[in-house]
Amino acid sequence: MSTFTQLTPNLWVIQSTLFATNSGIFVDGDRALLIDPGIPPQTVADIARFVADRAKTVQAIVLTHAHWDHILGPEQFPGVSVIVQARYLDVLDMHGKDLKRQVADWASQNWIRREHPFVPPVPTYAFDRELTLTLGDLRLHLIYAPGHTIDQCVIYHEESGTLWAADMLSDTEMPFVGYSLDAFEQTLAFLATLDICVLIPGHGHPATEATEIRTRIDEDRAYLTALRKCVTAAVATGKTLPETVAACADIPFPRPCDVPHAHEWNVETAYVEFGGEADGVVGWDKEWLE
Repeated sequence: MSTFTQLTPNLWVIQSTLFATNSGIFVDGDRALLIDPGIPPQTVADIARFVADRAKTVQAIVLTHAHWDHILGPEQFPGVSVIVQARYLDVLDMHGKDLKRQVADWASQNWIRREHPFVPPVPTYAFDRELTLTLGDLRLHLIYAPGHTIDQCVIYHEESGTLWAADMLSDTEMPFVGYSLDAFEQTLAFLATLDICVLIPGHGHPATEATEIRTRIDEDRAYLTALRKCVTAAVATGKTLPETVAACADIPFPRPCDVPHAHEWNVETAYVEFGGEADGVVGWDKEWLE
């Protein structure tokens, strides 16, 4: 049986053994809101039982972004509304086949039998910049937060200072600049203005101490600043992509990271974003090929 950790009077978190991926359950009265339910089928089934014990209805599922490890849950909750940021649809258009292949490969490698091939969830509602959801007496703010991906959003409950940070501000991962360094910096600058008392990353451990929360934000912003400085200098002096990767190799990471090539792919993504020329697939676009 999975372990559910209550972080606020209305929020429980369950962590998957795969990638330390977190799923969230907001509950108020007889209604629940799920965030990125997953990853293994047993975990999703445990979430369904947990909700059944505490609420009558799953009001909606929020998917923070269209990476395969965040979108497996909705198929286990047929008929429940799925809410995403609008650029999620662009990701499906470009990478729907890749998502299907990634899920099929994961299921095969882990001996998980699927009755039907995976189909990426079709959203019920897609918002642009911000959306406020009412769950009982709770008002949850969904906010566009690009950088890691083009479609990422976060969930903020102002009254309790709770931030569901999607794939940012983890204690087990460095920033993954999958879409845009510019956008990532702007997103973190905005998050730094929020009153955050409870921080839940998409992967890793939640933080409830003010010092730790501030440290995660400051360290990740410092890493992105150093990345920008190094890459812009390399592009300005005409360095090639391999030369730029080598020049930026000594940038200190905010924390250890066991994802191969993460820093290198961050450099490559920023290099192209800032005007460097490169042939073939570079940066985090390589992730769609794996």
